[in-house]
Amino acid sequence: MSDLTLYEVIGLVVPGLFVCILVLWAVGVIRVFRQRRVLRYTDRFRAEELTGRVRQLKVRGYEEQAIQLVQHELGMPARKARSWVKSI
Repeated sequence: MSDLTLYEVIGLVVPGLFVCILVLWAVGVIRVFRQRRVLRYTDRFRAEELTGRVRQLKVRGYEEQAIQLVQHELGMPARKARSWVKSI
């Protein structure tokens, strides 16, 4: 088995870190785009909390209740609420 030199280790670690940072950035961008429509109606913290509750309802099969929750919490029109819930 050959020992890795410092340059070989750096050659492996730097691209790996770059890929990890790129993936984290992409996840953040996707998260912001999904919340973009909700941020018109409320602040960021409340939008993240509402997004989590909507995801829980959708996982359990209660998509209509999730739509009603969004309409009730934010006063969002029915078509926009339905579209936003389906996008999550």
